Amino acid sequence: MPPDEWHNIIRDAKNNEKEEEKPLLFDCRNDYETGVGRFDLAEPLNTETFKDTWNVLEEKLKDVPKDSPIMTYCTGGIRCVKVGAYLTQELNFTNVSRLAGGIIAYDRTINNAEKNNESLFKGTNYVFDNRVGRVITSDALGVCITCGEKTNLLSNCENGNCHKRIVQCEKCRVKMLGTCSDACRLRVLNLKKTSNNRFISLHTKVSSVSNEQNKTGTLTQKSTVKQLTNVEDYAEHYSSSDLPLLAEIQKNTEHLFQSGAHMVSGSSQGQFLKLLASLTKNGKILEVGTFTGYATSCLWNGVNDREGGGIVLSLERDKRAVELAGNHLKIMEEYGLGAKSASVAAKLRESNREDWKDNIQTEEGHPITFRRVNSECHLVHVSDALGTLEQMSSKSGPLQHFQPFDLIFIDADKTRLLEYVEASLLILNKGGLIVVDNVLWKGLVLDATGSQNENKKREESDILHDHGNQEEIKKSKRARKLAGIMHRFNEAILDDDRIEILMLPIRDGLSLIRKK
Repeated sequence: MPPDEWHNIIRDAKNNEKEEEKPLLFDCRNDYETGVGRFDLAEPLNTETFKDTWNVLEEKLKDVPKDSPIMTYCTGGIRCVKVGAYLTQELNFTNVSRLAGGIIAYDRTINNAEKNNESLFKGTNYVFDNRVGRVITSDALGVCITCGEKTNLLSNCENGNCHKRIVQCEKCRVKMLGTCSDACRLRVLNLKKTSNNRFISLHTKVSSVSNEQNKTGTLTQKSTVKQLTNVEDYAEHYSSSDLPLLAEIQKNTEHLFQSGAHMVSGSSQGQFLKLLASLTKNGKILEVGTFTGYATSCLWNGVNDREGGGIVLSLERDKRAVELAGNHLKIMEEYGLGAKSASVAAKLRESNREDWKDNIQTEEGHPITFRRVNSECHLVHVSDALGTLEQMSSKSGPLQHFQPFDLIFIDADKTRLLEYVEASLLILNKGGLIVVDNVLWKGLVLDATGSQNENKKREESDILHDHGNQEEIKKSKRARKLAGIMHRFNEAILDDDRIEILMLPIRDGLSLIRKK
């Protein structure tokens, strides 16, 4: 049955008050698919696997007259071919039809702008590509496996040993790291750590292969390690893992700053900043944009490890972020970055902000100081970080005695990066480094190098694919606008003869700018 005819029959059936005249409408997909999307009037078979279909159909239709109209559908129109054959050849029903091309064809047809029809398929269509789910309407029909809230988001458990298809809301996906259970979440966390057990396991494999080679004179088995799908995963896998406190800072950020959790530096970038800090000549570091203190902790850890120690001065505009970062740094001051500090930091998620915000007394423009054996960290709440840098460069204000610096890390307002770099050069030692974050901006800087016409075509293509999803279109346009700003910044500093630049594709891109 063509999608147009299918649509009209269901629409008419919805408007028909006589239940006995309505066709039987069966969704032939599995329960995780029907759980997040289905046609109006459809009856899901609620099967775990396709092979369960036959027993379910026999049970549902055992008392149904053989000439009753039965309509079937699936994702792409293939499964219901077999279902239709079973209904007619095995169960002897005589009035069976199926949706040609399945939900995918219906979606394509009904969203044709010329037809202007409201979709009778509600929610999300499970698809077999990287999207996992194609949102057709905003109806949230599914139930989050973790919290029970309504949602239309489908995914696979991030624990590769499980990989179960799950329905999970965005909040729980962040909280659970995309996993279906506490056990799988712990498994994912453990895989991110470089543990002694992993080394012993790998050593055992290598030794076993080596012994086999000694006995036979030939290598009969190739030593293998965990499958890594790209060079970024490979690089992170073979880098030192996060210290326990850093992992808790990530979790606290996800819990308390959900919309901004992606701004945390992350393991690879954090390790890189720590190494840079430990290699500075005088151990004097400025950070512009503290957020919740992840990168700050890495920089402070780096100067604390260097011979002679050092100081970190960190500036942040958001008072709530200062309060959380200050609590993290206070914990680091007292307990370091090990298991004890992680345990204390985890308790911040269990309490209200009112319970711990007063631990950090903020006064705009004045440092909150934290000390370790070999170093200090000074956290400052400022209304305008750029103005503070310019004030330091003019050797005025309460922070002017901290400069000059050996390393300046800038993760702040992307529209004023040129001004930040200009001000930083005035308070940076000769040979010092400025590190600027997000210079690749999700890879979209490549698009910014093209012509305006090409970018316009790409935006129009996005609109067609999003089928009027205005929120996604706005996000796409904003991302491209910021990518354009980053590209212009990258171009502007390239020819400055006062500096030399190395751009690294770490995380979202870092530019190392050395003052000559």
